[in-house]
This record gives sequence, C-alpha cells and structure tokens, in this order.
Amino acid sequence: MSIYSIRRMRHEMADYQRMADVERLMFPDDYGTSEAWREQYEGDDPAYLNESYFVEEAGQAVAAFQFHETPAMHLPGKVRLWLMVPQGASEALCETLVSALEARMADHPINRAVGPVNEAYPALMTALQAHGFRSVLQQVATTLNVAAFDPAPYAATAQRLAEAGIRVVALDRLMAEDDGWAEKLYELHRVARRDIPRKPGIRATDVTLDQWRNDTFGSDFRAPLWMVAVTETGDYIGTGNLWLWAAVGTIADNGFLGVLRPYRRRGVARALKVALIEAAQKAGIAVINTSNEMNNPMLQLNQQLGFVETPHSRWHQMEKWYGL
Repeated sequence: MSIYSIRRMRHEMADYQRMADVERLMFPDDYGTSEAWREQYEGDDPAYLNESYFVEEAGQAVAAFQFHETPAMHLPGKVRLWLMVPQGASEALCETLVSALEARMADHPINRAVGPVNEAYPALMTALQAHGFRSVLQQVATTLNVAAFDPAPYAATAQRLAEAGIRVVALDRLMAEDDGWAEKLYELHRVARRDIPRKPGIRATDVTLDQWRNDTFGSDFRAPLWMVAVTETGDYIGTGNLWLWAAVGTIADNGFLGVLRPYRRRGVARALKVALIEAAQKAGIAVINTSNEMNNPMLQLNQQLGFVETPHSRWHQMEKWYGL
C-alpha cells in the first residue's frame, strides 16, 4: 500500500523543476520547463491567492495540485484548479490528491472551485465527483499536422482583406514599426477577450498594462508566432498567437485568438489562423494543439483548417460550490 505525504511547493528552482517533472508525467510530449514554472510563480501578484502542493511518495513528487485566484477572471471566493497526476494514476493517489486539495482550500474563504480534467484520467474524475464536483462545460482538444497544411486555398481571404485595408502582420515586425504596439495590443486583448464563451454570470476582469506585460512576455513568448490584424489607419482589430514550450520545441499550443466585433464575419479570424500556421511551418513546428468549447464556432473553423480530435479529446470543467 502506497503512503503519500503532502508538501507545499517552495519558491526555489529545485521545486520548479519538480513541477516540470510532474507535468511531464501527465503530458510526456507537451510540458513546460523549470524556467517557465519559475516565471509563472515569481510573476504572480501577491495580492491574489496562489498555492501549489506536491503529493510525494517516499520523498518523490508523484502528483501536484494548485488553486489560485485569476486577476483576469477575478470573482471574490472563486479559484481555478490545476491538478496533475500521471497517466494511469491509481484511485488511491487521486483520492489523496483531491482530499488534500479540499483540506488546503478550507483554510481560505473559498466558495467556488473550478478546473479542467481530461477524460483520459478517469480515476481523477471519479475522485472529484465523489467529493461533489460536477462537469459544467466540455471542451474539445484538436491537433494539426503543420507540415501537411496547404495555405493556397486561403489566399483569396487574405487578398479580400487587403483590398478592404486590413493586413495580418507578425508581431516582431510591428514591434519594429509601431512604438505604441504594446499599448494597442493590450487594449485589443482586453476588449476581445470579453467575448470568450463562458458560463452565465462569468465575465472577464481587466488587469493593468504592467501585469499583462508581466504575464505575457516570458521565456515562452515568440514574437514571430504572434499575428495581429491591422487596418490601414493603424488600428489593431484582431490577434492570435502560439505558445512554444521550450522543452519540446516542435510542439506549439494555440493561445487566445480574438477579433473585435465590428470586424467579425469578414474572414479575419481565418486569416490570422492561416498566418500562424504558415509561421509555424517556417519555425519547424510539427504540431499545433488547441481546444475549444464544444459549441464555439472557432472549433468548426479549426476543423475546416485540418485540426482533428485527439484520442482523448474531451476536457471537462469540473466545478464545486462551497458553503451554500
């Protein structure tokens, strides 16, 4: 019988490396580096709750959990969860993790916890359900074979936009051309993200420009893998980007993609996606991963571009309310 212990993560490189190692147990092909974990934690605003713990067996970290308030989605008493267990994790390990999670959260005035769990981890899903969590939203993960993508069928979209005075430009070029690029991109992101599909009653909250810079421009930032749709008057009206994990340099994760409302249904999102895939081809990226809420039109667009569902493609947003 396994004997587990719980230890809070320390803000030191050895524990950042342990987090990367645990993530690798969960995602062998798509995990972060110790440096990426360091940036994530050291860049956090201390005004917001953020705690992480290891589940250890014989002194070795075998799982981890995190609960944190999110400045950009802040509601008093609400925390986001991130739970990491190995593929094939036992019922005992998952039960230990969820019990420890709830015990640590009980030390804070938390009334709601929500976080994603993949269908590939049935023991973790079962443990959460046994503790009163329920699935409130489903997302579909898809992946693209970058080398197989042919941009030629989409050239007409880019041409039509160009005739309307809209061009798609890589961020590294804008950084050289436009002194106000950061403020304009921040404002675009701030407005466009309000329309991300969410549960009723959930809304985006604004962060400061400095906090956005701190959260955005870390070691995983790649300006050539960030596209912006720009009008002939220099307005930023759409954006999309890829995050490239340094540990696995041929796998990219799709970041936020959004277009301002007055410019939707013109093909701007499609042009941004195509430009990002072309940039990925030039960068030697083999795979792009993304996920979308099941009823989000972006899922259909991704599938039209060649994204396909993965073997374990379904993610459940698991939620529990406390003290009600």
